[in-house]
Amino acid sequence: MQDPLVLASELPEENPHYLRAVTQMGNHSEVVADQDILAANGMKLIAKGSRIDSHQFDLLTQHQLSSPIDQCLSTTHPVDSHQLAIEVGKILGTDLFIARVAARAGDPLAIKQQLAEMVLPAPIQFRLTVMKDQRPELFEHALRACIWTHALAQQTQLPSEYRSKLMLAAICHDLGEMHTDPELLTSAHLIAPVQRRYIHMHPITSYLLVHKLAHFPTMAAQAILHHHERLDGSGYPYGLRKGAIHPLSQFIAVADVCDAILRRFDVQRLLVSFTLNKTRFDSQLIHAVCELVQGLPFERNLHFKTGNSSLQLHHIADLLEGWLALYAMLKIQIKAGAAQDSKIGFLFERMDGIRSLVLKMGFNPDDIHGIQTIAQENPSLKIELQTMLDEMEWILNDMANEIDRRSPSLDGVPPAVFDDLVHQLRESIEPE
Repeated sequence: MQDPLVLASELPEENPHYLRAVTQMGNHSEVVADQDILAANGMKLIAKGSRIDSHQFDLLTQHQLSSPIDQCLSTTHPVDSHQLAIEVGKILGTDLFIARVAARAGDPLAIKQQLAEMVLPAPIQFRLTVMKDQRPELFEHALRACIWTHALAQQTQLPSEYRSKLMLAAICHDLGEMHTDPELLTSAHLIAPVQRRYIHMHPITSYLLVHKLAHFPTMAAQAILHHHERLDGSGYPYGLRKGAIHPLSQFIAVADVCDAILRRFDVQRLLVSFTLNKTRFDSQLIHAVCELVQGLPFERNLHFKTGNSSLQLHHIADLLEGWLALYAMLKIQIKAGAAQDSKIGFLFERMDGIRSLVLKMGFNPDDIHGIQTIAQENPSLKIELQTMLDEMEWILNDMANEIDRRSPSLDGVPPAVFDDLVHQLRESIEPE
């Protein structure tokens, strides 16, 4: 694995997006310099005791700072451990579904106690305060992911000595997102490959923000660094496979998916997603999710469009046909027997998994009309089929993004070889 400190050279010394958030918070909240803020050359930029607001943004971004900005500032009413427990209590009090999940896993109030006892370094408190103030949706995601992580820890009976470290990692796992341009993360923004690279850096950024803090557990820092790695090697930032991934990170990975899907879709979509992605996540944790959500009423009023099942079926049939030809060529270009262990080994596994799944469903790519007829006659099967197809479209697009990310180092295979596949993976299906 490449040292994250080496990759840190690609990150700005003081990120302008985070600095903008800090200074904007100072426009309406008291943000004060606890010490002189110095440039790397020793020049004093801001004196101790000064109030910080948007007027200092240009000054701070024009200089490399001698110390991280969040170690130089304080604010009134920071998000400390007690405040985290209060905020989680608010979610459990208003979101009946996640409250039922927490109750099914064990004592629903145990997470509040766990958070209240957490030791949070002052710079982490400050960053969480900025996140809550400037990126409330990201702050709420961290809290919800923390609830899911705790429920999974209870359901799988994770030993108590690991739980405090896991909770700390869960609440801090997306601190690096504050260094990403918020515009890139809006649903209306079409992310270019070069921009996606910065998004893929956020686990490293989060890790770099915590690993040097006094008394921050190494185990928690590693869990943060690996929370987007996947067991089949299809994750980021390093594309690690099962044995090289810190096991605690997988709790956060699964919790991340649970929150992301249930904020937009429903329980059925969540279960289908884990069925389609079963080689990417820890099987014990997937089983735990199924136990926690099975049979629970999901009353959230969600509105989302589904795809055109006929076009989606044709899309998948064409994709599988094209993959067979590409597969044969790749097996020749990559050393015999080494395809599964190559940097694109995940692609072989995931395409094989998709092909296996559609065959198990009784979907014959040569008889698309047949499965449509059966689905029309069985409303329950029709809903299940449509949910599976909608989730598969997301998965195919994710695979295209992963190929783009790895294209500079594809084991000597010219990137152009994958152009047609990427185009097919990204082929959009208009909603009905």
